[in-house]
Amino acid sequence: MQRALPFIIFVIVLGLARVVGAMTPESLGNLQPLGALFFCGMALFGWRGIILPAIAWFITYPITSLAQGYGWSAQMLVPLLGFSAMIALASFFKNAKPGRIFLGSLAGAVAFYLITNSLSWAFDPLYAPKSLATLGQALWTGLPQFGTPTWVFFRNAMIAQALFSAIFLYATAAVPMAYQKNQKRALPSAS
Repeated sequence: MQRALPFIIFVIVLGLARVVGAMTPESLGNLQPLGALFFCGMALFGWRGIILPAIAWFITYPITSLAQGYGWSAQMLVPLLGFSAMIALASFFKNAKPGRIFLGSLAGAVAFYLITNSLSWAFDPLYAPKSLATLGQALWTGLPQFGTPTWVFFRNAMIAQALFSAIFLYATAAVPMAYQKNQKRALPSAS
């Protein structure tokens, strides 16, 4: 249990960030770490690096959907496809330097936004008629009944992607260095 505790805390923190963001979409919508963790997790650790973000997303998706007024539906596939595209893109950044992973992560956030908003436009009957004008509406303002324009979600997603990718990349570099320093101090010197 003691070894699993950091992972459990990690999933809880991710979950809380999603729930708080869902409950305050006008100010904190999409300001969450999942996209960055999906991208960086895949780029740095492969498939095992996306397990914790996936668990947090699957646990919190029903809660955040209900908080935003959505029921359980096929709409779940929209962000799932966006995250899948982000993970696929991240696979091209395996073993890359942190700066390239950071830039790739920002590209992943753009891909996620374009995919999810385009799919919403394609499948939501309120975007009618299907035209470049309503696609532009889906990508910039969204539907008027939701109040918060979609560009706000894009802005917040880019801020979150940059912030959490930087934190995650720094942490994955700093923790091993700190561990190595502690190991060197713990070794007895040969006399």
